[in-house]
Amino acid sequence: MAERWVTMKVAAARLGIPASKISRWANRGLIQVKPNLFDRRSRLVDLVELQEKLATLSDIQDLGDDGDAEE
Repeated sequence: MAERWVTMKVAAARLGIPASKISRWANRGLIQVKPNLFDRRSRLVDLVELQEKLATLSDIQDLGDDGDAEE
């Protein structure tokens, strides 16, 4: 089974988004975080939750691309 709770750095690398964006979402309470018991300087994020949030954002962006470029 793949890891579900990973550091922000690992999540950023796996999902191809900046770690700063993940940190902002965590600070705003948009995603769950857990303390990292092995390194107090970092927090753990739920990778599955992040993937779902990114998919939702992608769907919203797709809704905005409804052929407005046609003239």
